[in-house]
Amino acid sequence: MTAVPADFPSAYYILDPDDHYEMNTGPFYSPAEPADDPRFVLLVEEKHCNSGGVVHGGLLMAMADLTLCAAAREGLPDERAITVQLDAQFISAGKVGDFLVARAEIVRRGGRIVFVRGEIAAGDETLLTCSAVTRRVPCNRDS
Repeated sequence: MTAVPADFPSAYYILDPDDHYEMNTGPFYSPAEPADDPRFVLLVEEKHCNSGGVVHGGLLMAMADLTLCAAAREGLPDERAITVQLDAQFISAGKVGDFLVARAEIVRRGGRIVFVRGEIAAGDETLLTCSAVTRRVPCNRDS
């Protein structure tokens, strides 16, 4: 089990509480104070694990996608990032009680395409590395 920050969850917020999938899957939190890198965190509960007792790979993929897309649209409040391709390497397994931290960075941002990479870790242990190609699209605030 990895250490949970003393200020969790009070010093964190949910980016999009209206996103039913992310709320039911996570919920995933982001630090209230801006960090030097886009990141999301999750305190692993039993509902996040598969029958083998480790964090479900689908949960890690969802967390990776959320984090990579957030990084891709960093500084672009009127845009969304749509995943075109997502690659992931499962390195290690997480378990109940782990505090997962997902981080991402932009590799290159073009006119319509953004290349991003990231990782999910529990403490000093990397669980997943990932990269994605995303497409920039305007926000549709009505949907």
